[in-house]
Amino acid sequence: MRRASEELARDARPQRLADLLGGLDVVICCGSGGVGKTTVSAALAAAIASTADRRVMVLTIDPARRLASALGMTGIGADPVTVSAARLRQAGLPLRGELVAAMLDQKSVWDRMVERYAPNRHVAERILDNRFYQGISDAFVGSHEYAAMEALYELHEEGEYDCLVVDTPPSRSALDFLEAPERISDFVGARLLSWLAHPSRSGFHAMNFAAAPLLHIADRLLGGEVLGELGDFVGDLQTLYEGVQRRARAVSRLLRSPRIGFVIVTTLEPAAFAEAEHFATKLRELSMPLRAVVVNRVLPGFLADEAAVRAADVLADDHRGAQALSRAIGAPVDAAAAVALGRSYRLFFELAQREARQLARLERIADVVAVQVPLITAPVSALEGLVQVASAL
Repeated sequence: MRRASEELARDARPQRLADLLGGLDVVICCGSGGVGKTTVSAALAAAIASTADRRVMVLTIDPARRLASALGMTGIGADPVTVSAARLRQAGLPLRGELVAAMLDQKSVWDRMVERYAPNRHVAERILDNRFYQGISDAFVGSHEYAAMEALYELHEEGEYDCLVVDTPPSRSALDFLEAPERISDFVGARLLSWLAHPSRSGFHAMNFAAAPLLHIADRLLGGEVLGELGDFVGDLQTLYEGVQRRARAVSRLLRSPRIGFVIVTTLEPAAFAEAEHFATKLRELSMPLRAVVVNRVLPGFLADEAAVRAADVLADDHRGAQALSRAIGAPVDAAAAVALGRSYRLFFELAQREARQLARLERIADVVAVQVPLITAPVSALEGLVQVASAL
């Protein structure tokens, strides 16, 4: 009987986000820039490791040292580093599992992609040694997102970690992450690249008459030798196309797997909120599993208290408010200070009311769990701040 009662009590407790997501293979945190994705990703990974005996990795895109400090490390690099369980326990977050952190190394991901998809070692080395290659990974929209997608897929396939929490890159749009595989495929197979590769095989003078003016200008600016080298490079790059296409399809299947979960991280600021709504709709259209929305930096609930705002109205609008407040605290209160206090609370009340309406709207649109992370005034650069965020998850 006692055991049955304990199980019923356990079932009655509200389930945390870490409990809901901890059984997944991959959790992808998406959202527009500046909403706290990196902090929420690290905190969520820590929360999962605290609730389940699992090996959890957080793959961060943000090289900021403050996050490394928050996790108790001198720095985060491409090589996975285990986060100190002792430090987390001292900060109030004991771990049941293991927490590992790593930072995306975009150059290494691209190098591995070239080595994997090139038809032979000779072509791979020719691409890697080419001077154009050093900057090519930044030459199109979504390059950082594609590197994150590649790293995610590699880590998932290796199976070394029970759960991967991925902090997606800060982008103009959260959709850049979803569109990255198609964009790299389009980039490698683009007609422009085919046109550039053609002169290296047929000679510049074999181009048709219409292309002659452009070739003449390019030849004057860059020189025929440079153009030839560029053509050779582009020709080699296009040999990767088939492999990139296969990987894009594999990544697309992974992103629709029931073992994957997307988490939208947002604030209630208009631009970020609109982006979150759009992203939630897009995930549904693409049949990708949205599991939750994390709303960061939410004002505390007591600011929406109706009785408190009535008191604030008295302070702001009635000269007797200062006298009443003086009597209540046993110290003189300046009338102007009482008015400023009342107006300030009234402003926060209006903001809290607006946030409540936005939260209700977001829950209807996303149709998933919406978790609120309260506004934390202490800097999250300290481990204790990160633990505060983790406790909300």
